[in-house]
Amino acid sequence: MSSQMSHGSTWSARRSAQGKSTWCKSRGLRSIAVLAACVTAFIAPMSARADWPERQVKLIVTFPPGSANDAAARIFADALGKKWGKPVVVEDRPGAEGTIGVGSFVASQDDHTLLYTVAGSITVAPLLVDRLPYDVNHDLVPIASTTAIVLTLAVSNQLSVNSIPELIAALRTNPEKYAWASGPTLPRFVFSAFLKQHDLKMNFVSYRDASQPQADLGEGRIQALLTSLTASSSPVQAGKARFLAVVNPSRAATLPDIKTVRELGYPELEIDGLAGIYGGKALSEAVRNRIAADVAAICRDADVRRKLETSGHNVLNGTTEELKQAIEKQRAAVNQLTKVIDIRNPQ
Repeated sequence: MSSQMSHGSTWSARRSAQGKSTWCKSRGLRSIAVLAACVTAFIAPMSARADWPERQVKLIVTFPPGSANDAAARIFADALGKKWGKPVVVEDRPGAEGTIGVGSFVASQDDHTLLYTVAGSITVAPLLVDRLPYDVNHDLVPIASTTAIVLTLAVSNQLSVNSIPELIAALRTNPEKYAWASGPTLPRFVFSAFLKQHDLKMNFVSYRDASQPQADLGEGRIQALLTSLTASSSPVQAGKARFLAVVNPSRAATLPDIKTVRELGYPELEIDGLAGIYGGKALSEAVRNRIAADVAAICRDADVRRKLETSGHNVLNGTTEELKQAIEKQRAAVNQLTKVIDIRNPQ
């Protein structure tokens, strides 16, 4: 009897253990199934992003229609639209040192909206605007460099100089006799600092109409102009003014014989007016990498390069790292400028 009970107990224990094992396996299988479902649910949207863009892409540009950077943005938008098979629509939102356009972009929180702007929107804007409606270090994610707008230092024929040393000598001989103008922000800050560093005095003239400075340069109402190539070329082409230097780190493709300010021994006048494409936090890293690769391919396209160079740009490599490094380099340069001038009241 005892043996039978012992045998029965053992059999029951085995049945119980088998039941528990089966229940555990079943529960484990259910857990795995739930986990697999979760993983599938997570991966599915990620794989769907391989088909990005799923609809029209908006490219917010912080420059006015017809400007050199707006023209470049439209060239990239057209090329990207062809690559992606979806339209890329440019929306110009200029004003307030680019902060209007950047604010609009950040507020969109949309993974089908990109931003086209210059590095100054990150490096300069925080120093000029007390309360930005966004955080430049967290709300703007650099994706790809595009171009550097060609900037030049031009002088009127009324000022009979052919070099920067001659310009310095003329200004020193006739303090406050001559006037100058520039493009907004960095060109103005850099030339103001240059004048101060060399103990020179000129009268700054401010303009609302971007086309007026080059007309006044040609007529001798201002004697020096530091701005984009497209905004200073007319009086030079008319034989009423001349270029003294290219202000970019490298020479311009369309002005191969004009040396840079660094080559001429005046690196304090150097400006890298670099532009690029940015994304927001809603854009996945995979999509950002794809956009960067496509922009880099566009930058290598001979026809695109020709269009951009003709419209006054140096074409860059189209990489994320190039854009990030340029931002940091410009940030350091701007910090140095603040030690020389008050950029909120440069002159």
